[in-house]
Amino acid sequence: MADKVREIQDRLLKNIQDGDQLSAAIAYFPLIGWIYPLYFKKEDKLCQYHGKQGQRLNAVLIGLYLVMWFLENFWLTAWIFGTGSLLNPISSSVKIIALFGYLGLSLVAAYRAFMDEEWEIPFLQDIVDFFWDLMPERKSDQD
Repeated sequence: MADKVREIQDRLLKNIQDGDQLSAAIAYFPLIGWIYPLYFKKEDKLCQYHGKQGQRLNAVLIGLYLVMWFLENFWLTAWIFGTGSLLNPISSSVKIIALFGYLGLSLVAAYRAFMDEEWEIPFLQDIVDFFWDLMPERKSDQD
């Protein structure tokens, strides 16, 4: 345990001088953290990688929350998922589980970025690619 703490302290001291791993770890700060490494650290490959991955992670969370909001508030589905309805506890649970999953993935990914690793979040790229391919513009390009 002491070796791990010493390694983290050494990396932190190194980051004070360089700042690349710390900038990459900032990418996983909720909702807006990806902006700094993606747009202000364009020359650093590690920051670009984690900035794009942080952007994708945030897009998936926002997309999920928009779908859940739509299900709870659109008049055709509000009677099923809206406040006080039958499936509202399920939709609320999905939002809470998604939030905790997002925060957990953000912490792990920030730690991995801080340790100078290009760790890929499992299934994130597959989810983004699936929904990106559903976009109408993408279908017309493939035909």
